[in-house]
Order: sequence, then structure tokens, then C-alpha cells
Amino acid sequence: MKIVPDRIRYLYDFYMIYKGNYINYLRHLGVHIGDNCQILTQAENFGSEPWLVEISDSVTVCAGVRFITHDAASRLFRESLPDSSIYGNRFGKILIQSNCFIGVNSLVLPGVTVSPNSVIGSGSVVTKDVPPNTVVAGVPARIISSLDDYIKRYKEKMVPIKAQNRMDLRRELTVYFWGEER
Repeated sequence: MKIVPDRIRYLYDFYMIYKGNYINYLRHLGVHIGDNCQILTQAENFGSEPWLVEISDSVTVCAGVRFITHDAASRLFRESLPDSSIYGNRFGKILIQSNCFIGVNSLVLPGVTVSPNSVIGSGSVVTKDVPPNTVVAGVPARIISSLDDYIKRYKEKMVPIKAQNRMDLRRELTVYFWGEER
């Protein structure tokens, strides 16, 4: 029997068994995913224990977001600990509750709950629970504002868009920002 490299196996499972349905593939790996979610990060970013990650309804997970469900630093000293496992002994679930947005290249660490209606800014490292209706960002992530304040500031910077397709969007944005079509 020929051994199939992990990456090829992943692609085979994804395209052949799940017929390109990425959410179903992640569910097969053990990630709990609710309805109306947009998952843009790669499957390998759910770590070695994807079954410890739960994502509720209407959540967006951007590209490069990583979920870490364990502390593997014990590799340095686990031989000296009685009853230590080869897998380590510090794990934590990650719960992303409904209507959340996790920005590009963020890192969510073990034991974190992101409460409903929360935004995690791009590049953040989330080390502790995120309260509901808040925006957090930074390394480590800290509360930046309430969701209501964020929405108010967002409205002030909105670009009026009427486009219904990518070509119209390009036209509108280049005229808006450059004064000409590009």
C-alpha cells in the first residue's frame, strides 16, 4: 500500500468526499460550525485538536486566523513530570459565539470565549475572553471600543457604493479615490 502525503490526502478528502464543501470538511475534522458562517482560513489553522473549536451562527473567520487549543511548551520538561502525556496536558476549548468577526491573521489561544457581536481586529492575539458587543485588537488583544461606538465611527468613514458586481465596484472606487477609472 502506498503512503499518501498529508497534503495530498487533505485535497483528496476535500474534493472527492466533500465535493468542495469546505464547511463539511471542517466538520469532519471535528470543528463545530453553526449556520451562515464564512470560514476563510485554512483547515490546518484549526490546529491539532480541531474538535475543541466551536463556532456559532453568523461568524466570519478571515484568512490566516489560527486557533491554538493546547500549550505544547511542556515538550521541554514533560519527561520530568509524573503522569505527563506525550500530547501534553494543558488544553482549552475555544468558543466563538454568534455574530462575530475575526480579522486577518489573528491568533485565538486555548480557553478563550469570544462573546456575541464582537470584532477581533486583524493581527490580534486573543489571550482571554472577549465580552459581548465589543471590539478588541492588539497583542495581546485589548478592548478598543463598544460595538455601537465602532459602528458610529464606521458610518462616518463609509464610501457610498451602488455597485452590484466587481467591475462596477472597481469603477466606483477608482473614480472616488483617484478621480478617474482605472
